[in-house]
Amino acid sequence: MNSAGKLVIVGAGPSGLAAALEGTKNANDVVVFESSSHLGGLSRTVDFEDCRFDVGPHRFYTKNAEVNQLFNEILGNDQIRVKRLTRIIYKGKYFNYPITPLNALLGLGVFNSIAIFVSYAFARVKALTFPSQLKNFEEWVTNQFGSRLYRIFFKTYTEKVWGIPCTEISDQWASQRIKNLNLREAIVRALFGSPKKVIKTLVDEFGYPRMGSGQFYHKMASIIESNGGEVRLNSPVERICHQDQVVKSIVVKNNNEEQIITGDFFLCSAPLTEILEMLEPAPPSSVLEASRALRYRDHIGVQLKMRNINFSDNWIYIHSPEVKMARLANYRNFSPSMADKDDISPMTAEYFTFKDDAVWSLSDDQLIELAIKEISKMGLAQLDQFVSGFVIRSEKAYPVIDQNSIMYVETIRNWIKGFDNLIPIGRSGMFKYNNQDHAIATGLLAARTALGLGEFDPWNVNIDAEYLEEERKEYL
Repeated sequence: MNSAGKLVIVGAGPSGLAAALEGTKNANDVVVFESSSHLGGLSRTVDFEDCRFDVGPHRFYTKNAEVNQLFNEILGNDQIRVKRLTRIIYKGKYFNYPITPLNALLGLGVFNSIAIFVSYAFARVKALTFPSQLKNFEEWVTNQFGSRLYRIFFKTYTEKVWGIPCTEISDQWASQRIKNLNLREAIVRALFGSPKKVIKTLVDEFGYPRMGSGQFYHKMASIIESNGGEVRLNSPVERICHQDQVVKSIVVKNNNEEQIITGDFFLCSAPLTEILEMLEPAPPSSVLEASRALRYRDHIGVQLKMRNINFSDNWIYIHSPEVKMARLANYRNFSPSMADKDDISPMTAEYFTFKDDAVWSLSDDQLIELAIKEISKMGLAQLDQFVSGFVIRSEKAYPVIDQNSIMYVETIRNWIKGFDNLIPIGRSGMFKYNNQDHAIATGLLAARTALGLGEFDPWNVNIDAEYLEEERKEYL
């Protein structure tokens, strides 16, 4: 591939801005087109009254040294260190997250602990006696930890987030997101104690921009523009025009007028399904069929300005089946600068949905009322602590990694690889459950490919079955 004379990037989220930043180091011309009026995508920060709200909680922690260096360089003195506390709430009780088996067993009581142990023992004997291929999330987790622990800590929350039965979720996704949970070790330690000293690592704290996650992307955009690049907001891309799988131009709508933008290399973080629909001429029918079989999960962030909140978690995972809410973040516990008054907490109550679900059809006022009632029901706050709020709806926020999606994506990927100058990037563009740091890495690698610095495959990011949320410990 030849280096890009003009690098055209679709989307000003983490991957798109990272690609643009990298591009401005060597490309003659770099331009980013963003359909909305804001930077950062799902990682943006919204000002409301005297508070700042992220769309949902974001940690600035990564195992990628290069991305970590980028965090540090761009944020500088605007990065603060935050003590990490994220827990699970289940039937009024708090449990560690990531799940630590000993904490789980002790918190669930004697009866449940015995039942979990019996269920675990049965699962391990069955796995050893009758080994079989694991076909889905439910089978993978049950095989590892038994059906009892699966039903308590995995089933409800997972189905809240993805909106489909655990039997339809890929076992590959399970193996990537759940790691190092050793139930046998926990039982031994519970019964006999441990002579080993646990040393906590830096995973117990994380970096965060002083004024919210969006501050990082605003600073990144400023650097891009100071380097000669351009970031255009309110500029949705409507068509991607190609000939013989070489993209010649994109058609951008600006102020109700269409503009034809030519370029040499195109990086796109728009949802993969939308990329394929925008292509002219259209992809083969087999590719379009694969694309139309893919599903994205939509996201609702109910943003609540609350008074005198006393829980110390950065965010809480809500496994309790009696409420629809899946996660609750308190940005006061990220940075004191997220609110101008000491007694005010900006919070996000998260709901995961499809657009044809009843929750999505609720009005903003109804969603705020639902969130406040559920927070009160769980004992996390009282109704009179609510001050004001608003709602952020995000379409196609999470790719649904079901049993068939991996096959469909592979079909699309094999075809799109035939393009000389088009690379999908980011979570939505690659239909891959990338975290913020992974998305940034895909943008950096794709830009280097465009710049002719080598062949860097963004698809190799986040394939090591190692999830950054895992709790790392050293035992002496």
